[in-house]
Amino acid sequence: MPRSSVSRSNSRRGLQRAAAGIGAALLFSAPAAAGEARVVPPDAVARTEGTSVISIRDAAQDFARNCAGCHGHTGVSVPQVPALKDRVGYFLHTPEGRRFVVQVPGVAMNVLDDARLAAVLNWMLRTYSAAQLPPDFRPYTADEVGALRRTPLSQVIPARAAVVDGLLKASVIERESDLGFYAFSQLP
Repeated sequence: MPRSSVSRSNSRRGLQRAAAGIGAALLFSAPAAAGEARVVPPDAVARTEGTSVISIRDAAQDFARNCAGCHGHTGVSVPQVPALKDRVGYFLHTPEGRRFVVQVPGVAMNVLDDARLAAVLNWMLRTYSAAQLPPDFRPYTADEVGALRRTPLSQVIPARAAVVDGLLKASVIERESDLGFYAFSQLP
């Protein structure tokens, strides 16, 4: 094999190892939540250091693959992305808020089928915002998600503002900042 082919092959393997290491580092640092289990890593050094790896499955895995890139694995990310933690459950106190959660483009146009998307939404609500859910909380169904996602929002910010206003009027939240995030403060 020519030397240049060997170098490219070694470089490719090195990149794959680095990517695997980064993924493992993320898993080592993430807190366990519903749908996750801690497992002993096969790596001898990790075992010696007492490191555990989170094995995620089902809705938690779908959330990690489809939502955590923006919303973070703890339900909180950068200020420009709405936090889910201790907030998203409030939206389900009104019919408009319940629709909004499914109709935001990242949800409505997600590649997951209706049943898996409903499972992710229910997992997310219970994991990150259970205390904020209404007492009569009804989990999303595949049929409901399927119907709502057919009409994704084209104007998310005004729709969100209307939902937040409705939550204020219904005394679900005390002030807009309870659900605010950085991006709204930058609007004219």
